[in-house]
Amino acid sequence: MKTIGFCGLPNSGKSTFLKLITQTETLIANYPFTTISPKLAKGYFKSDNLLKLHSLTKTPQLIPAHLNFLDVPGLIRGSHKGLGLGNEFLSYLRQADVVLEIVRNFKREDVIHSEGKIDPERDILLIEEEIIEAEKKIIEENFNKIKKQKEKKDKAEKLSYLLNNLSPFKRFPEFKEDLKEYNLLLTKDWFLIINGNLPLNLSQFKNLCFKKVYQLDFQFELELQEEPELQKEIPPNINDFLNNFRIDLDLIEFFTFTDEITQSWLIGKNTTIIEAARIIHSDFTERFKIAEVVELATFLTQPNWYILKSNGLVKQVGKDYYISEADIIKIII
Repeated sequence: MKTIGFCGLPNSGKSTFLKLITQTETLIANYPFTTISPKLAKGYFKSDNLLKLHSLTKTPQLIPAHLNFLDVPGLIRGSHKGLGLGNEFLSYLRQADVVLEIVRNFKREDVIHSEGKIDPERDILLIEEEIIEAEKKIIEENFNKIKKQKEKKDKAEKLSYLLNNLSPFKRFPEFKEDLKEYNLLLTKDWFLIINGNLPLNLSQFKNLCFKKVYQLDFQFELELQEEPELQKEIPPNINDFLNNFRIDLDLIEFFTFTDEITQSWLIGKNTTIIEAARIIHSDFTERFKIAEVVELATFLTQPNWYILKSNGLVKQVGKDYYISEADIIKIII
């Protein structure tokens, strides 16, 4: 499972977002560096498909899929020079597989902004400049170490190319595998989420380096989460965001159920059922004999596994079967 690292200025809403997706108490304060060490958290969400399935299985337990998030200290102007918690911020963020940049777009007198006023465009550029300067330092240091090593000529050429082509909002995903040992931020996938509901033209950000741009009011969503009656009038958006985000991360959702538990899982595209079996239970990979699979849409029309099987609507598959979106699977050991 990919780990998604938060990137943002202090008080941009990272801790609020973490509390929103994990439904746990998180220290949220109106001063910089509330987060001083990284937090790894699971963001669970109940997709519409999972709820439809559970409405039929009616199992005592419902376990939704989750995304892994890494909350790291906030970045400030000068972080690449070590100001604030700059060095720690960058080292923690490099541990993530994907970067979710969080930018503030809300006004609250009791929540200060490290730059003095609300300006998403300025904040995005500030973050980009700090990342570029930090990456330049890492690339230069590693290039100088290997530039005279014949066996690393190819890597040296790629690092040299990066140095000569560094510019704001430019990413180099083509070098992700070749240069993975350096864990460069500029070879990772970046997403942007605007926190707040002040008027803003989102289209201006869609042609930058971000694979997708989202907008969500974290505080409002948190208040909705704490008021079940209000949710009847105003549906929350957090589940839709998380489900759309996992799709944009190229993750597919599949399902399992027993007499006791209905559960959803996330897995990368082009993943075989034996790999899915390993996620469900480590023993399944060794004891796997065959698996049965039915599409969720088919199950919703006839929620009886045995009837579906007798009608030839349940597939029997081997280890090389590739999981599809909304598959319901049963591992036979």
